[in-house]
Amino acid sequence: MRSFLQEKFGFPDFRGGQERVLTALGQNDVLAVMPTGSGKSMCYVLPALITSRTLVVSPLIALMQDQVESLTAAGVPAAFINSTLSREEQNKNYLDFIYGRVNLLYVAPERFTNQMFVDGLRKAGIRLLAIDEAHCMSQWGHDFRPDYLRLGAIRERLGSPRTLALTATADPQVQADITRNLGLTDTATTVVTSVDRPNLQFRVVTIAWADEGVEWLRNYLRGKQGTTGIVYARTRQSVDDMVNVLADAGLSVAGYHAGMLSEERASVQRLFMRDEISIVVATNAFGMGVDKPDVRFVVHMNMPGRIEAYYQEAGRAGRDGEPAQCVLLFHPDDESSQQWFIDRAHPSDETVRSIWFQMISGTDAATNLGNVAGQDGYASAFNALRNSGLIGENRALVSQNPAAAIDTESIRAHQRHAEERLMRMVGYAKSFECRRKLILNYFGEEAPERCGACDNCLKSPAAATTSASPRPMGSPSGSLQRPLQGVPSSPGGLSEKELYALLAQWRLDRARTDGVAAYAVCSPKALREIAFIQPQDSDTLAGIWGFGVARVDRYGADILAIVNARRQ
Repeated sequence: MRSFLQEKFGFPDFRGGQERVLTALGQNDVLAVMPTGSGKSMCYVLPALITSRTLVVSPLIALMQDQVESLTAAGVPAAFINSTLSREEQNKNYLDFIYGRVNLLYVAPERFTNQMFVDGLRKAGIRLLAIDEAHCMSQWGHDFRPDYLRLGAIRERLGSPRTLALTATADPQVQADITRNLGLTDTATTVVTSVDRPNLQFRVVTIAWADEGVEWLRNYLRGKQGTTGIVYARTRQSVDDMVNVLADAGLSVAGYHAGMLSEERASVQRLFMRDEISIVVATNAFGMGVDKPDVRFVVHMNMPGRIEAYYQEAGRAGRDGEPAQCVLLFHPDDESSQQWFIDRAHPSDETVRSIWFQMISGTDAATNLGNVAGQDGYASAFNALRNSGLIGENRALVSQNPAAAIDTESIRAHQRHAEERLMRMVGYAKSFECRRKLILNYFGEEAPERCGACDNCLKSPAAATTSASPRPMGSPSGSLQRPLQGVPSSPGGLSEKELYALLAQWRLDRARTDGVAAYAVCSPKALREIAFIQPQDSDTLAGIWGFGVARVDRYGADILAIVNARRQ
């Protein structure tokens, strides 16, 4: 696997945690809890190159396409099946996977409602089942999705293949839910790596009113011209309003929220991934699936309800290991606003009974969520009905009794859990302690008293004399990436900057021509190294970080032509 990592992907060695997961996966099922940007996907891509027929379950349509494009550029046969494809394309990808012509197939969990689809996979033989965003199957996680609860039964129907469950954030309670729901309790090895992202710089800005936050953002973004970032806002209306303000200020910006048509949302994400827009203003609908490595800042205009959600969204920044800023704007009303969301997500006993009435009367409450309990409230009610034995596999109703006993204690317990998490989030926003220390302690890790890089550490009188020196801003803690041999984090010489600009424009043009994300062509880090080293032949280019054999074959001639033209 190490040779595949080097030859196909141009990476010199495993990052922290990857080797532990791969070693354990050779013997057992594995639950891997690894932070965003730590290379979780390589933990199933590398085995797929050896075993083939690796099925990846992901809830994220856009991410499927981006990952397949990136893998294809690296010479890895991969495909996906989702609603964006025609029936003919879906059938082709399915058969290519069944007959071993592609190594990996990405699917969404709802695809398993098709019994023939599942039977075909079982007959072909799944060598590895990888479940991404595995925290979605836990009601204690921050993005619970009822569709994920089926995956344990689906795994059995597939013949209980070797299974890898992956998530960026999961406390022990969520980890227990994942292994229990997948039926891995007695077989799984759990690998938990540090959640620390030393390249992320944390800051909280307290504001008195919303307009102050907008003005702060406008001033902040003036200093971020030419860089890529994400701005999170609470409501769809605030997203639209902020896009108008920033566009009027001459910024390259687009909005993203659940009120937009799916085609519009997909278009915005693709433009962002291809570097055709610099800033996306979004609700938390633009969360999982943003796999762009060179996001330099993430700004939250409102406080999320829990540190897990904040850390995952903020963690969209700096996935390339380079320094990135994570800023939270905090208003005292944020706490009461989040409490309203918690109340809405945990329906009363009367509301749960109303949902049950609609179900047994043949009216699916899920089609009328706005008048019943909202999406999150419906998920909580559904889980309570399932735990009460009233709903079986594939949403089948076990009873038709309108007076059936419904145990709602799980809803009340979850509400108490959410309120405690909210208090921890508020504590983070108001604290004068080291931000990184608060985050790491929240996830059960020890940390120095001061990181020397967050806002509290930088403005503290002790910052200059603290013995806890910050770790270098680079790759995630424990990674084993090759140093770039003196390559600067930004182009240095006049000649070097010009070459980098030419290479960046070529990358953008090639991405548009191929219809792929810019990072699928190559990373900005690789472009900086090319501009610095200025390779003269394919062998030297193959030594560039991230340039495996397939990428050299596909793009090498263009890159060398640009480099050599600049030298003449």
